[in-house]
Amino acid sequence: MFTLRRLAAVLLLALPLHAAGPDLQVQTLIRQEGFRNSKVMEIASGLTDFIGPRLTGSPNMKRANEWTRDKLAEFGLANAHLESWGPFGRGWSYESISVRLLEPDVAQLWALPKAWAQGTNGPIRGTPVKVKLETKEDLEKAKGTLAGKIVFTGEARDLKPQETAALVRYDEKKLGELSQYQIPGARGPFSPEEFARRRQFRRELNRFLAEEKPLAVVEPGTKDGGTYHVQGAGSQKPDEPVPPPSIVLSTEHYNRIVRLLDQKKEVEIEIDVKAKFHDEDPMAYNTIAEIPGTDRRGEVVMLGAHLDSWHGGTGATDN
Repeated sequence: MFTLRRLAAVLLLALPLHAAGPDLQVQTLIRQEGFRNSKVMEIASGLTDFIGPRLTGSPNMKRANEWTRDKLAEFGLANAHLESWGPFGRGWSYESISVRLLEPDVAQLWALPKAWAQGTNGPIRGTPVKVKLETKEDLEKAKGTLAGKIVFTGEARDLKPQETAALVRYDEKKLGELSQYQIPGARGPFSPEEFARRRQFRRELNRFLAEEKPLAVVEPGTKDGGTYHVQGAGSQKPDEPVPPPSIVLSTEHYNRIVRLLDQKKEVEIEIDVKAKFHDEDPMAYNTIAEIPGTDRRGEVVMLGAHLDSWHGGTGATDN
């Protein structure tokens, strides 16, 4: 059976031999492990099909920690264990979500709840209202008007037609161009000042919504074609306000509701979110295992990757 210890031994053999010339036997062993004895899909299925998405602090994240610890021990690595860090704060998970249009038509709508927000404590029904909540001035204007309402947070999103195929096969010319790719600078989409401003506004918005007590807050997705991603509404910190039920609706369905509202039609929707906070253990955990060295015991080579993922996907990628 393939083990990481065996692969490490193969790689260590390859390193000193490379200076004297290629060792075809070692190269063949490496290829054999990758092409004929790979466990990549088995491991990926364990994390995605068996465990699923792994929000930090959630029961699924702890399951993933324990599963990877046992798997690394099975591979033959030494001292496979969990190390706590934190305190991280409150865990959160959701069991189910259902969003339905009831009037003027009956339809199942595609939605996911945002993390660290309340559940609905049973189905809630109401007529949605469209309220812009993007600036402090917006919050001041909406103050005292949202209690008991299902709030849609803005206008319909403009969806542009897809003019190119989603899948493109590169030819030799395009592959050559890609090989000359210039690494962009480290600057992110926002400056540190803009990032801090957005984070501060999110805190103020959460506090505002916790005080106003709308039935639910609904945002449009940021993609199209039925694809939408979702992150957090509230905070894992136990001393910060918990926002009301907050969901992301697929852009197509969000736009339909907004069009009906703009046409002054009578609209009723139903939202049912079963969500739970986990306060039993405020710590989060890293999974650690070792391949002990021999002649350089005083040196350490660290390899790592983050194991958590947001709750809306399969756990195959972060979001």
